[in-house]
Amino acid sequence: MNDRSASGHLVAALLFFAIAALAAMLMVLTALVVWLSSLTGSLILSAAVLGLLFALIALAIYRFSICEELQRIRTQIETVYEVAYAARSGYEWLVAKVVRLLRPREDPPHEA
Repeated sequence: MNDRSASGHLVAALLFFAIAALAAMLMVLTALVVWLSSLTGSLILSAAVLGLLFALIALAIYRFSICEELQRIRTQIETVYEVAYAARSGYEWLVAKVVRLLRPREDPPHEA
């Protein structure tokens, strides 16, 4: 029971940490938008500029860090699909053969 209580405290602490980190990032971004709007004179323009900046950062992270790994995962998934399809086709072929072997044969009609 003590281990369960300790893991519960850890989960709660991690959850509060994540909420606090998210709140801090939102406050920093808000302050950045307000500061930039005081320079540009437009709140909408400053929000658009920061949005574009973060979109470019996300694009760079995707292009240089994530894109190749996603392609590798996609290739692995396709390979798993092909193997599963081949296994299913082989299974269906084998079942058809076994059913044909085990099916009772019809006796030819007896002539009297």
